[in-house]
Amino acid sequence: MTIREIAELSGCSPSTVSRVLSSKKCSIPISKKTKDRILAVCKEHDYMPNINASRFFSKQSKVIGFLIPPSGSLVDDNLTRGMSAIYETLNRDSYRILPVTLDENFIKKQEYLNLFKRCEIDALIIWGVDRDYAWIDELAANKMPFVLLSNRYKDYPTVYCDDTVGIKQLVEHCRTKGAKSFAYVTIGSGDCCFRRRTEFSRLVPDGKFIEGGLKIKDGERVADEVLRQRPDAVICGNDRSAIGLQKALLSAGVKIPEDIMITGADNIELAEYCPIPLTTYDQMAYKCGELCADMVLAFLQKQKPLSSISVKPELYIRDSA
Repeated sequence: MTIREIAELSGCSPSTVSRVLSSKKCSIPISKKTKDRILAVCKEHDYMPNINASRFFSKQSKVIGFLIPPSGSLVDDNLTRGMSAIYETLNRDSYRILPVTLDENFIKKQEYLNLFKRCEIDALIIWGVDRDYAWIDELAANKMPFVLLSNRYKDYPTVYCDDTVGIKQLVEHCRTKGAKSFAYVTIGSGDCCFRRRTEFSRLVPDGKFIEGGLKIKDGERVADEVLRQRPDAVICGNDRSAIGLQKALLSAGVKIPEDIMITGADNIELAEYCPIPLTTYDQMAYKCGELCADMVLAFLQKQKPLSSISVKPELYIRDSA
């Protein structure tokens, strides 16, 4: 069936049918009775709009790309929280999310541009970029709308948690509990990792750095070095490494927090339920994802410019410190 045939059967104009089927807002209201009549005709005749035709006329796909790093990243709690928020926010406005993996082919075949050229997406949300990617500059040069989520790059629009506030809260809290010597367990090279490490260095000029990693086993691995240094408090770059370190130290007979305080950074669910509940801060990944999606929708629907938003973390004081 065509829209004209639906219009004839429902006793409405083609333009009214088009507005109802596309959920397009306009200054002239359409009554519920009219909407129900049009939808009843569509249901009776099993009408399904042609998505390609809709995209041709509206110049929008109503799909937002969500770019994630290579395999393994979906275990990241903050990624899944942010992705959930984006999905739920877009879904309320009848937009869809298209997950895309950042791999060699994505760059080699210029998929970052082709997704736009093929009208598959209207905008791109890029999660966790962790190095200088020339293709992002190319996106900007071609005026393709995108927003970075979590990690900043140059002055491009980004929604991120201000980790400097979280690290400051953790260090100050440990000091109020008597900590004088500190160590920091590093987790990576991305922008959020750099922010945490830099703020720790500023707050604790004589603090020690221990090269760690993102996983629980990385925290276990650095336990011997922590025992050798015996700081009053260890600030871990994320919760998983803190949980691994806690496990290894408890096995070595260390009392937490009496002998050594331990903090993380993430507030993953496990942090509250590990043997010694973990003091940490929440990166507000869900809130960041929600703000990111809202910004993209405002750009597409109301032409509001894309910008950067910083979100303050929330501190959670638990038994480990």
